Amino acid sequence: MKVTLNYSEKLHFEASARHFKVHLDEPESFHGTDLGPSPIEYFLIGTGGCIGGTFIFCLQKHNVEIESFKVIVDGTLQHIGPKKRLKLVKIDIELLVNLIEGVSKKNLDLCIKTFQEYCPISDVITQKIPLNVKVISQ
Repeated sequence: MKVTLNYSEKLHFEASARHFKVHLDEPESFHGTDLGPSPIEYFLIGTGGCIGGTFIFCLQKHNVEIESFKVIVDGTLQHIGPKKRLKLVKIDIELLVNLIEGVSKKNLDLCIKTFQEYCPISDVITQKIPLNVKVISQ
């Protein structure tokens, strides 16, 4: 799986993933041009999408009918260490699920216990997957 990011200006990039194009940027207060969500916001979106998707997949697999579903992701940024680097220090996720009236909560409880282990982004966060960066000057 590969994505490509092309630099535009200030902190703005246009990214391509499969046949989709998205913009990454920072707000003007962070020296960006505010043309898209920040990389941290995309990370939170991806985390919420992965957690929410695995939960929905489990519900579908066990025929749990829902009326509505919402994922709320709240990331906490703090300045850490002597150099006061801005770091993502905590992610809180709420899954708000409304079952169709009369649906048994038995399989819902099963999904609550098992779904998170199937989200690959959870592994990246909890297992600290290696990050290899190579700079090539042309």
